[in-house]
Amino acid sequence: MRYLFAKSCAAIAGTAMLAGLATPAQAQIDLPSDVQQTCTVSPDTFTSWFLEGTPRANGPVRPADSVAFPEHNTVCDFYTWGAQMFLWLTSPDYNTGDPLVLDGPAVFTVLPVNHQGYRRLVDNAPDAGPLQLAVRSEKADEIGELGQAGGSGVLMSQNGSLVYYGVHVNDIYAYFLTGQKTGQFPRETKFPRDASDLQAVTDYTEAQFPAALVPAPEALVMELKTSWVAANTVDDPDRYVTIEAVVPTFDRGATEWTRDGSRTTELALVGMHVVGTVQHHQEFVWASFEHIDNAPNAPYYYTDSEGNLQIHRDPSDVGYQFMAAGDHMFRTRENVECMKEDQGNIVANRDDQGNLVCRNGIAPSNTMRMNPWGSAPDKSSAENNTLLLSINNSIRSQLKDGDRRANYVQIGGIWTSQGSDTKADAPIPDTADFSDTDLRGSLSLANATMETYNQDTSCFSCHQQSKSAPNSFQAFQLSHIYSQIVPLNVGLNDN
Repeated sequence: MRYLFAKSCAAIAGTAMLAGLATPAQAQIDLPSDVQQTCTVSPDTFTSWFLEGTPRANGPVRPADSVAFPEHNTVCDFYTWGAQMFLWLTSPDYNTGDPLVLDGPAVFTVLPVNHQGYRRLVDNAPDAGPLQLAVRSEKADEIGELGQAGGSGVLMSQNGSLVYYGVHVNDIYAYFLTGQKTGQFPRETKFPRDASDLQAVTDYTEAQFPAALVPAPEALVMELKTSWVAANTVDDPDRYVTIEAVVPTFDRGATEWTRDGSRTTELALVGMHVVGTVQHHQEFVWASFEHIDNAPNAPYYYTDSEGNLQIHRDPSDVGYQFMAAGDHMFRTRENVECMKEDQGNIVANRDDQGNLVCRNGIAPSNTMRMNPWGSAPDKSSAENNTLLLSINNSIRSQLKDGDRRANYVQIGGIWTSQGSDTKADAPIPDTADFSDTDLRGSLSLANATMETYNQDTSCFSCHQQSKSAPNSFQAFQLSHIYSQIVPLNVGLNDN
């Protein structure tokens, strides 16, 4: 396979804001240590992930080889893929010295939609400056904006920071989109998912972008979502992956904050969706990650090392980033949306009678993962919960002391059974909607920082084929931003 030269990108734009500071969070989710080891990564395999040949705290990691993803796969194979991809994206870039692969030449940043309805891919050139991040705004019915799924809710940590969001794609996604939209792949609207598809994209890139290098083509197509808080509001920034970014500022009132500029600040990563194709899975595999300080889980079941069913409860007597301390918080079982984005500003939510939903107007709310590990909180979920607990314990135990990535866990993953056909040329069923029988993994996957107020659905509730589309895995249906993105080297008037 050819490796090409490429200047890529990563910088995120939009509208966000920093609120006042409060007392740092103290709690973290408590993963049980007696979990049955149903999904583990061997020491030899784990060591092979590190570019330097041995694990080192915060050391560079290779991307998972999506082209060689097992045809006869297990659930654990998908969770292992997600784990390696997260470690890679949050690694220092070995070739460029960038603080993160996420901010290096393998990744492009997708700017928010402009007034014309288009988005641009931003080149991550050395002089591009810090990331620009946005408060999530409302998601449209068909095509997503940078917003909470199903609404325009704005999330604030207990420590007073708004949550800032970014959307990124990798280089293969960017070059495939450019070729497809400029007629180089006229019949191909499915995302690349095998070696032949990948070679077509790299051949096109070599011909049309001769000065480019694709550092990690084996990653296939990836789309990423990230969530951040102000680093000076977390209890210990050294326990977080951090980055410098440009965020909006606001003129703050009790019930409305009006955008009035921007500032550069350090942000701490609290969540990430890692979404990508693997061999014969052009529907995307969705894996989600969160910091262990974020929020507690509702009680959940798992299987211990003796094969017995156990129930686990996260600590409730101390606070989390997005949950105040107190048992009464756990009993409410409700994530209240205090405020929302409105045309770039932030306004307090009101009920039908005009009363403030939250007494303090624009303020932190309490957040819990209602479906721990992306599954219903009942005994039927014990097997999937155990798989995720097992691989999280396996990965975290093998990371060296001081590795910031050990403070993040994979909260779940989801994919479809339809994409698992081992025949590369097998037809994909033209079903209009995915049903629960089509889905595998964490069927109620929701990230506490990204789907805070809509935890009763899953990724494929929104990212699936519409009934009117002729093909069940078209790129513009699975990726809500695909149709809005302007191809590379195509001008766009932002005025």
